[in-house]
Amino acid sequence: MLALAGVTLAYGDRRILDRVNWNVGDGDRVALVGPNGEGKSTLLKVACGVLLPSEGEIIKPRNQTVGYLPQNVMQTKGERLWDHVLSGHEEILAAGEELHALEEKLACPIEDKDKMDRLLRRYGDMQENFDRIGGYDLETEAARILSGLGFPKKRWHDLTDIWSGGWQVRIELARLLLRRPDTLLLDEPTNYLDLENIEWLESFLLNYPGAVVLVCHDRVFLDRVTPRTTEIERGQLIEYRGNYTFYEREKDLRREQLEATAKHQEKRIELVERFINRYRADKKRAKQVQSRIKMLEKMETIDVPVYRRRLEVRFPQPPRSGKDVLRTQNLSKAYDSNVVFSNAQFTIQRGDRVALVGLNGAGKSTMMRILNQREEPTTGSVEIGHNVFPAYMAQDHADNLVGRQTILEEMEDGSSPETRANVRGLLGAFLFSGDEVLKPVRVLSGGEKTRLGLAKLLCSEFNLLLLDEPTNHLDLISKEVLSEAMEAYTGTVVFVSHDRRFLRRVATKVIEIKDGAVTEYPWPYEDYEWYMHHEGK
Repeated sequence: MLALAGVTLAYGDRRILDRVNWNVGDGDRVALVGPNGEGKSTLLKVACGVLLPSEGEIIKPRNQTVGYLPQNVMQTKGERLWDHVLSGHEEILAAGEELHALEEKLACPIEDKDKMDRLLRRYGDMQENFDRIGGYDLETEAARILSGLGFPKKRWHDLTDIWSGGWQVRIELARLLLRRPDTLLLDEPTNYLDLENIEWLESFLLNYPGAVVLVCHDRVFLDRVTPRTTEIERGQLIEYRGNYTFYEREKDLRREQLEATAKHQEKRIELVERFINRYRADKKRAKQVQSRIKMLEKMETIDVPVYRRRLEVRFPQPPRSGKDVLRTQNLSKAYDSNVVFSNAQFTIQRGDRVALVGLNGAGKSTMMRILNQREEPTTGSVEIGHNVFPAYMAQDHADNLVGRQTILEEMEDGSSPETRANVRGLLGAFLFSGDEVLKPVRVLSGGEKTRLGLAKLLCSEFNLLLLDEPTNHLDLISKEVLSEAMEAYTGTVVFVSHDRRFLRRVATKVIEIKDGAVTEYPWPYEDYEWYMHHEGK
């Protein structure tokens, strides 16, 4: 059990948490939801003790353990991946190292029979001890977790230094899952996982013996894993006893009821005020007037929260292209002896919305760069169709937004003379308004950089969108808005995403890269998904 009692956390005049009470019971599965910037990550940090509240207390049993995965982790250096994941189990690690050392000695010829017998006896004793303290079970579980999170077995003993930022998050997630704390607090655990690993993590968390609280922008994941939803809004926590889809419906219902009650109260106040104004000077009704004045003073006005502004994405209707927008012929890409894919042959036609899928590292981003002619294939060709105007958003577009330029300057630099006059309007549609457009791009969050990248696309004329992970760091509502815009767009789209709901809503066709082979499936993503689960494996 983990509880917050009367917890307040304030930065200056702003109360991120305002006297909140919250309880996470044994075995609970809780989704923490709310718009970006409301304080979801802050609440997790308070719950695990990384941040101290201004008021209130955190209550948990003395021996209860809490594990926390932040969005951004520090890179671990100088350790083998395997050793780092098992760290925290020092006794088992030490015994394992001694076993390994004994195995190396026994692998060498030993002429002294007494020495060989002593080594064998010691090795047998160490094996027995290793089994007694759970070493073999722990190693089996570590292997299961590393495999589930996508780490190739041949690289389990690589140094942690060589893994990229997204893999560093996976490393810390693996270490945390192996520790099995009583309560898991996970901040965006699916951010850097591909679809297969997300499904594995779903299964793991559904069978996890402790409590799980998570922030996640994957709606399918939330619906499957968390039967309880806590919303953070204006410093308060609001409980919903259902998954994310239930929460959406129930929130709308509660708002409708609140609005109806507020309207009823407004009419009642209007009638009372009319009575007061009409009979204020009437001495015979003085008591009645005073009574109504006191009633109004004591009445607690029903406050209907103002709807937050939503992202407004509307892709302009494109100039008409030829029927065949992109065609590849015998396309292959290799880096030295590493063949990423070979003999890729497919045609993308006008109006297609193509999902490019595959495991991380399969070559999706490489394919996107080649289709956009930003990288040369090793063999083969990409033919761009008649009257085709591509617009490209790279997966690493956020890495280029690091300079001193402001949001406004970044937009103006990327705009054509025709769209420059409308830059502020576009920024407003993507939730950058007022003085916010003067912020340097280098200080923007991941979600803000994604929104800016999408806004920049609209500054050019295009009828082919090439989008590599456009849903990265977007909150759930923004993803819904973007998927609606892409469904309404009459041009052609090729995109990469690991969000299953987004894939199901948008994709009319799938191209899969797997083990170097490129396969075209002329079906919506949901049909592809069914096929892979029933026939494709």
